[in-house]
Amino acid sequence: MKKSVLSALTLVTLSVIFLSSCKPEDNPTTTDLSINFYPMAGNDALVYNQEYTINGRKLKFTNAQFYISAVRLIKADSSSTIPEMTYALVHALETNYSAGSVDPGTYIELEFAVGVDSVSNHSDPTQWGVTHPLYVNSLYASYWDWSQGYVFMKLEGYVDTTAAANGTASTGFAYHLGNDEILRTIALSFNKAIGGNEATIELNVDYAKLLEDVDLRTELQTHSISNEPLAAKIADKAQEAITLRP
Repeated sequence: MKKSVLSALTLVTLSVIFLSSCKPEDNPTTTDLSINFYPMAGNDALVYNQEYTINGRKLKFTNAQFYISAVRLIKADSSSTIPEMTYALVHALETNYSAGSVDPGTYIELEFAVGVDSVSNHSDPTQWGVTHPLYVNSLYASYWDWSQGYVFMKLEGYVDTTAAANGTASTGFAYHLGNDEILRTIALSFNKAIGGNEATIELNVDYAKLLEDVDLRTELQTHSISNEPLAAKIADKAQEAITLRP
């Protein structure tokens, strides 16, 4: 009899231990996703005011940033998960960006747009809270009042414009890309299981690749409408410039 009572008590104790060990956080229903964007200039990490050789010319960046929107993760059955935060303002001084909560699962593709979707681009910019990436008075925000839209991408710095490309990076360049036509969709294929409490997707952003087709001696400025072909040429390189980090 005593043995039966002890066996029952042992069983209850083990059950309590088992149940207490299976805490809700061990099997979360959502995962906090971070997307890391590593700024690069070719194979080198991008550092402001550091000189690089791009297209055979010395160049240094003083500003490099862009908005992303319409973030979503796609599964093999074509179903998708949209993170809580579908926007980010990516700049070269920060790596980690929170996408908020996503459903756990195995995903085959990350998709997002470089720029701001048309609806939000032309909505009231004061509607966003102070912590939102589209808040127009945040530190790195860039918005054109005259066109009532965001500057999707901003690249600024100095470049050597000498004929022989043997001078110093002393001539300013400014590439400000905006307008709905400049929006570009990026699709990155992978096979990634996302689960647990936290997960991270790591990407490289090669700012040198964005300028690969630019004549850095003569094509020094665009504010999109002032030089649409140049703006489009830079935007078109986004798919090649943003890649999964090895």
